[in-house]
Order: sequence, then C-alpha cells, then structure tokens
Amino acid sequence: MKHIEHDRLYTDLQYRYDYVASVIGFTKEDQELIKKSASVVAGLVPTIVDAVYDKLHNYDITWKHFDQDQEGLKVQANAKSDEDHVSMGSEVIKFRKTMLTKYLKKLVTAEWNLSFLKYLDWVGHIHTTTPLKKSSINVEYIHCNALLGYVAAVVVGALQKSTEWNDDTRDQIVNAYNKFFWLQNDFFSRYYVKDRVLTDGEKKAVAIEEEIKENAVRRELRSESMLNAVVGIVAGLIIGSVGYKHFGSS
Repeated sequence: MKHIEHDRLYTDLQYRYDYVASVIGFTKEDQELIKKSASVVAGLVPTIVDAVYDKLHNYDITWKHFDQDQEGLKVQANAKSDEDHVSMGSEVIKFRKTMLTKYLKKLVTAEWNLSFLKYLDWVGHIHTTTPLKKSSINVEYIHCNALLGYVAAVVVGALQKSTEWNDDTRDQIVNAYNKFFWLQNDFFSRYYVKDRVLTDGEKKAVAIEEEIKENAVRRELRSESMLNAVVGIVAGLIIGSVGYKHFGSS
C-alpha cells in the first residue's frame, strides 16, 4: 500500500497531480497519445472553439461573465447588444476564443512538466474569486464543471469520427483525453472545494507560489502574442515586397 501525505495534496501541485493521475491511470503513454492527435486536433480547433462559445451563448447565466472586464481587456460599452450583453462578434469574445484556441493547441504540443501543470492550474485559478487572483472574473464551479464536460464531449466526439487511426489507436486516444479532462477538472475544483483549511504559513507559501505561477503564465502569453504580431508584420512585409517587385516588372 502506497502512503500518501495528506497535507502535501493541498500545498504541492506536482504531488497532487501525481496522485490524481495515478488513481485515474493517466500515464506517459497517454501524454504521448494526446500529442499524437495534434495533426487531427489542430484542424478541429476552430470548430471546437465556435461550438463552445455557441453553447455559452445559449444561457444568460454563463454569457453574463463576458460583460465584465477581462484580464488584459476592458469591455467597451458599445460592444453590448440590445439585451445588454456583449455580442458574439465583440472584441472580448474574440479575445476569449483566442485564449481557448491557445489552450487546445498547447494541450497537444506542450511538454508535460511542472511548467505545464502550472498552466493547467492557472486555467482553473483565473475563473475563481480567490483573493490570490488579480483579475475580477468569478465563475461559479457549477458552470465550469458543466462547460468542461461539454468541451470534453465535443473533443472526444470529433476524435471518434476521425479516420486518421485504426480503431484500437483511436480508442486509446479517446481514453487518454477522457482521463485528461478529469485531471483538468481537479485543477478547477481545488479552488472551489475546500477539503482542508490551510495554516497561515501554508497560505503565505501558496500565495507566493501563485504569484510566481501567474506572472510566468502572463509572460508566456505576452511572448506568444508578441511573436504572432512579429510574424504577421514580417509576412506582410514579404508579401508587400513580392507585390512591389511584381508590379515593378510588369
């Protein structure tokens, strides 16, 4: 019988992940299977993202959260529709769709190390009203749980229709994703379900770790945005140069 240190489950992210992954049976082989699906999932990302936001738009109780200022983006007054909610084509929804796109792409490309675990943990953390968080978003767990279940169903449903692999490989990939989404759900629930009250010393240690984690994720997201902007500028210059040369030679 393996001994599990109770307190470390609430203070040590890697230790918590290792325990939950062990119980679920999520292994390195599952990690590799998820990476193996990258070529298929990449093509499905736009469809998945649109389906998720169509689902959120079906309910006022979920859509209302986009009426608030987001992390790094303020909601403009003219972005709201006649029902006093932001429209599907607003900048805030485009921003949120971009974030979900990055999440799905990172899932199939990232190395499964502590840095990635902190990112998955951050995804859960930013939706809560915990005092450790700097943004104002506060989404109740019932909505996070329901949406994560829907995301899992959309992703798994799309994978099951793929003809990229034989039946056995496809079943293994689907199973790996099912396990993953339960792991992601734990990274949400740890900020909502209070199984244990931390001591003052543990709260301080966790607060420091949370600040380090959030700053690291923000830097990474800013770097990705800057890289995309640079790529866009360079591509524009190349296209413009080619067009100029073609025009000049005609």
